[in-house]
Amino acid sequence: MARMVILGAGLVGAFVAQHLNEHDVLVIDSSADALARIDCTTMQADALSEEVLGMQGIDVWINMLPGGIAHAVRKPLLSRGQTVVDLAFTLEDPRSIRGGKMVYDVGIAPGLSNLWSAAIEKLDSLEIMVGGIPTEPDEGWSYMAPFSPADVIEEYTRPARIKLNGELVELPALERRQLVDYPSIGTLEAGLTDGLRSLLDTVSANTMLEYTLRWPGHYDKWFQRTSYDGLLEEWKFDEQRPEMTVLSIDAKLTDGSDWHGMLIDRGKDGWSSMARTTGLVTLAAVDAALLGLVPDGVHPPEGIPELLELAEARLLQAGVHIERDSFKERPIV
Repeated sequence: MARMVILGAGLVGAFVAQHLNEHDVLVIDSSADALARIDCTTMQADALSEEVLGMQGIDVWINMLPGGIAHAVRKPLLSRGQTVVDLAFTLEDPRSIRGGKMVYDVGIAPGLSNLWSAAIEKLDSLEIMVGGIPTEPDEGWSYMAPFSPADVIEEYTRPARIKLNGELVELPALERRQLVDYPSIGTLEAGLTDGLRSLLDTVSANTMLEYTLRWPGHYDKWFQRTSYDGLLEEWKFDEQRPEMTVLSIDAKLTDGSDWHGMLIDRGKDGWSSMARTTGLVTLAAVDAALLGLVPDGVHPPEGIPELLELAEARLLQAGVHIERDSFKERPIV
């Protein structure tokens, strides 16, 4: 039995906590309401306090905090030589931090998308599309934020770093909007976002782009807004409303052939699809940490090749739909 601390009791944090019952788990959050939903040991506290960051005897820390708070806990933990599994989506690249062991961006995209992309040999171009949305559109935003709305706003406003014809390029977020047809879903709209992150320097390809998927009309509404006021309520996650997570990757190889991967999940057993899919990859990263597969230093998912098999095993065993072309000597589990 390992001792673990989960920082953050949001939708994904709650899912991860409930699926680590065989371990000694403590979940920490500043919100009593968030902690009340979790059936394990909890502690209401500030994650940045010495009371929390100074804890001893912890085998794995799981960072599920939003934005800037999440980045602020990394250096104190790693400077003490701790092992960290990190889901936090932050502007900062944590690879500059020294000490300890950490694997970060352990979600779907970034996350599984990194693992798939890095396993494709002789890659020429790469197009990643991902979104967590209601299963049906509505007359409003056709969207619910499964994580911090502030992080969604950051995603919609931060320039998208992409690669075009071998050159690193920055474009305004949500440019190159296009409609995409998925046979089992319908027509979605894709806009460029800054989700390639570590792939820009760990994977060799002439062209790489990452898009966020939404129902058509969502981005038009975004550009017509006059302020961010009210978004917290308008994007509030409704646990009773059906939703889904979609990830597709299309690649061209240097020999002219194609590679395609697809993930679709619509939730199960009372858990949202985003909590399930993201949480299952996080759990796979915890598995990797406990198996001693996370080396010293800070690593993106693709820095730990063994994580691919662990992540796919977790997803498939939980009933997440995955279909992908094969990798050389690496069939789907």
